[in-house]
Amino acid sequence: MMPVVRIPDPIYKRLQAIAVPFEDTPVTVIEKLLDEYEARQQLQKMPQAEDCETENVISVNLAAENYHILNPDSPDHLHHTRVLQAYLNNQQIKKPNWNKIVDKVHELAIHQGMSVDELIKVTLCRIVQGEKHDSGFHYLPDVNISVQGVDANLAWRNTFHLLKTLKIPVEIYFEWRNKEGAAYPGEKGKLIWSHQ
Repeated sequence: MMPVVRIPDPIYKRLQAIAVPFEDTPVTVIEKLLDEYEARQQLQKMPQAEDCETENVISVNLAAENYHILNPDSPDHLHHTRVLQAYLNNQQIKKPNWNKIVDKVHELAIHQGMSVDELIKVTLCRIVQGEKHDSGFHYLPDVNISVQGVDANLAWRNTFHLLKTLKIPVEIYFEWRNKEGAAYPGEKGKLIWSHQ
């Protein structure tokens, strides 16, 4: 039998303020808060890469900055965003961008033993075995595949689909540029997911 928890009215109102209307329940809001807390704990334990160039990496100070915490299954529009920091499988990606994150998750899939044929069947990305440089493809020599570049929204969709298949945790911190069409111009967001 599941335990029953009584939530005082003031705390319930705070939960309602975080909830997405017609989507969230008190349980899903509590899950999001727990995910956020666990992600912060995990991030504090992560060693920072020593060889990162300071001008290319912006340190994320969770205590000092406000981030829009996006639902990884349906994030707000990621158009006009710039990745600040990214971690796949608790490893920091140097000089990250959306397509580099896509590349890294495909490399991880092959390093975990997935064949290129299996990867082609599972991924949402357009990939080919071997070297290809036309039609937006770029070559990943470490795993001998070429991946077609995409915009930020497709990059996240494709990355998240493969991450869930491989059960690889991810943390991405980014900012919206001050441009027309950006969901939150000048503000920061994060996408965090881990297989439970």
